[in-house]
Amino acid sequence: MDISSLPEWTLSPVKHVQPGDDLSFPLLVRPEREGTDLIAWLEVHRPEVDRALSTHGAVLLRGFRVPDEAAFERAARALCSALEPRYGDLVKRESAEFIYDATWYPKDRAILFHNEGAHTPELPTRQLFFCGRADFTGGETPIVDCRRLYRALGPAFVRPFESKGLLYVRNFIRGVDVRWQDFFRTDDRSVVEQRCRAQGVEWTWKKDGSLRIATRAPAVIRHPGTGEPSFFNQVLLHHVSCLDAKTAAALRAVLAPQDLPRNVCFGDGSPIPDETIMEVLKVTVQTAVRFTWRLGDIALLDNLATAHARSPFEGDRQILVAVGDIVSQRSLRPGGA
Repeated sequence: MDISSLPEWTLSPVKHVQPGDDLSFPLLVRPEREGTDLIAWLEVHRPEVDRALSTHGAVLLRGFRVPDEAAFERAARALCSALEPRYGDLVKRESAEFIYDATWYPKDRAILFHNEGAHTPELPTRQLFFCGRADFTGGETPIVDCRRLYRALGPAFVRPFESKGLLYVRNFIRGVDVRWQDFFRTDDRSVVEQRCRAQGVEWTWKKDGSLRIATRAPAVIRHPGTGEPSFFNQVLLHHVSCLDAKTAAALRAVLAPQDLPRNVCFGDGSPIPDETIMEVLKVTVQTAVRFTWRLGDIALLDNLATAHARSPFEGDRQILVAVGDIVSQRSLRPGGA
């Protein structure tokens, strides 16, 4: 079956839930009094939120007073030990120190499931989303518990991912992806090379001045808090077969695999078959849930346990993002059961 024929491209089959209806993912946390100031509440209840996040993987804070971007930034500071001010894959808002706009992508297309930064040597363990404007339809942020996903995929299917790991290849092509200058937050090639060398990233400067990098990473990790295996990666976001069929065919016709804007293969360099990616997509969508955003909502994700996506939408959608508590990929224990 052609992967482009799957209905999952709109993510519409993802189960729609009402958080709090005897469901624990995401865990709904509401104040006793609607409109309670979140910062003051967290001064007392932060340890409870931390425990809930460790257990459930995702917490939805709803009904608190979080009026604007500045209040969200204060909440993010309260919920993370250290926020990241220079995260390369998102566009920083000029009005804030630690807040980013959600990834820009055409409204009528879905962004597929991924763990934030799983393709990079350093990545956030916590990610926060804030609904700043809710005058839109669709536009949910579907989430999937990657520990549950690991079990749903099954040991035999996951084994090649566990044993081989992944190799992410990325070409920073102007107009297609962020510029390498924005990703690395520098215009100095020597700084890029020094950073890649220190982090074990392979790099190539191309004749047109663009940059290709190749990064090795696990596809499955042991969650450092619970010890559970987690299907932690960005294969759906990087594999060329996850583009629409027309775009994928056009890219493959003119570009070698190593020159595609983004691609991923097994860590030994062997390709991941399209059929394998199709199965990952199908099981992920079957395992995931989505909820309707409300103005002022904050979703706190354990990025090592929970992957996220974005549904297509219409209207004026503003979801702001913060990431924090960065760890080195090398510190994460790969492997499963």
